[in-house]
Amino acid sequence: MSEQKTCKVKIIGATGYTGGELIRLLATHPHVEIVSLTGAGIGADQPVSNFWSWLRNVCDLTVSEEQVGDSQGADVVFLSVPHGVSMKLAPAYLEKGCKVIDLSADYRFRDLSIRDAWYDGEHTSPELCQTAAYGMPELFREEIKSAQLIANPGCYPTTVILGLYPAIREGLVQPNGIHVNSSTGVTGAGKKANLTFHHPELDQNYFAYRIGRHQHCPEMIDILSRATGKDVSLAFVPHVLPLQRGILSTMYCRKAGGASVQEIWEAYNKMYEGEQFIRLYPLGKAPDLQGVRMSNFVDISIQEDVITGDVIILSAEDNLVKGAAGQAVQNLNVMMGYPEKYGLLPK
Repeated sequence: MSEQKTCKVKIIGATGYTGGELIRLLATHPHVEIVSLTGAGIGADQPVSNFWSWLRNVCDLTVSEEQVGDSQGADVVFLSVPHGVSMKLAPAYLEKGCKVIDLSADYRFRDLSIRDAWYDGEHTSPELCQTAAYGMPELFREEIKSAQLIANPGCYPTTVILGLYPAIREGLVQPNGIHVNSSTGVTGAGKKANLTFHHPELDQNYFAYRIGRHQHCPEMIDILSRATGKDVSLAFVPHVLPLQRGILSTMYCRKAGGASVQEIWEAYNKMYEGEQFIRLYPLGKAPDLQGVRMSNFVDISIQEDVITGDVIILSAEDNLVKGAAGQAVQNLNVMMGYPEKYGLLPK
């Protein structure tokens, strides 16, 4: 498609955190027109500013109850809906000739036995899992260009996969026995009320959850194994911070091949050269969440434990942007032939 042609977009799930972030980003995109915003349980049409007050005088669209398959003339449909819902929506829009970008986990696994072990419910459109492209442009750009269906990555996996990929791919660290600690802001839990994430409970608090059994761990292992050709294994412990946004992942790896930290850092520079949304920190420096807030960047740092000699990799992102909506917009740009920065970086 010509870069100059306008892409019409429908967002399903426009009232959730990720849906709101999609609107914020696409409102600045020079070649996107949002033609439809829908959700579940909306009832009568409502101005989008009823859900996102900062959109007043920015976006005058209304949010309507979702009518499955009604594309409103959209070229691309974003599914910003819970796991298990996308698999029922995607086929209807693909049949209409739309490209679909799914932000749930429904199409992330080609091996459905992995998905079935971690997510509830029988998959209702399993045949699409074989044709969906995993939506991480830095690793799968060529697949994304020709895909009709994109499986947008999980938020934690984005930091971990991009943080570990060069070291595993180049044989610089051992691909097994990796330990990962990740800390996230509370928006990752969604808008549904939950006592654990109620402000008086979360404020001045910090805790781990789903220890050793988080559903994003098999996604990390599966994609890293597929992308690197190595048999990857890792242990993963997620934590919640009393913040709205951000993920900081710390990955502990054993060296392989005798490479120095300087050589590992140089390998990362070479592999990610030209990737405008990956920023590699100088040796001795480490990323923080303020540096990636509201952005589509992943900030990566390579460190060494001076006692054990282990490699410590840190990776930071905004969970709502590069971890969700921003990566989805980046995928749209790849699919439509636009510069990847559109809607994500200043002109």
